[in-house]
Amino acid sequence: MTYSSSRTSSGSPNSYFRQLPELDYPSLSNERTSAYDYQVVKNIFKRAILRDDIFNEITAFTKYEVIGDERPDQVAANFYGDPGLDWVVLTTNNIIHVRDEWPMGNQDFLTYLNEKYTAEELSNIHHYETKLIRTANGKLIQPAGLTVPENHSITFLDNGVLRTESSLTSFTFLEHETNLNDAKRSINILRSEYLNLFLEDFENIMEYKPSNQFVSASLKKTENPRLISP
Repeated sequence: MTYSSSRTSSGSPNSYFRQLPELDYPSLSNERTSAYDYQVVKNIFKRAILRDDIFNEITAFTKYEVIGDERPDQVAANFYGDPGLDWVVLTTNNIIHVRDEWPMGNQDFLTYLNEKYTAEELSNIHHYETKLIRTANGKLIQPAGLTVPENHSITFLDNGVLRTESSLTSFTFLEHETNLNDAKRSINILRSEYLNLFLEDFENIMEYKPSNQFVSASLKKTENPRLISP
């Protein structure tokens, strides 16, 4: 998981990096005294996946809309009373790259727009979408929200009368970018009664199993290429 913990959560005993197991890794320090020197580092490549039985249990989650500049640690504080559990919010929503997958706050969004577009470009049309069309008796002819060319039209029979509809909804680049960002605001929150089950499952997954590199459930020793004969 490529994950950068939220600003206020690093001191929490439940913060993401505190949950990671460790590696006894050959030292890369210029100050090492021999080829046998090792240093203990967090295994950032170890990743856990939420159990299918929890994911498939609809009642385990609550729908939530991220508000304004709200960060993952603030959502975790509101629901779990601990900002250090921000990684639970992210993991249960399959969010790996927070910068790209979490909604931008107002100032970050404005900065993003200013860096990517000119004022004129923001007002240009990005794309067109269809409007809902039904016949007089309610039969669906065209759903709303389909991206189509500017000259799109549809012809159909309505009570024996031939009709042609070409009315579309246009979206500027500003509207398009706003919709993309707002779509990220809808997330699922793991209900607090399932939290301990999730944390226990995560802890079990993070534990190392016996192997030739095994030191303990939370530490394993990696191979030292400086000690391997050619």
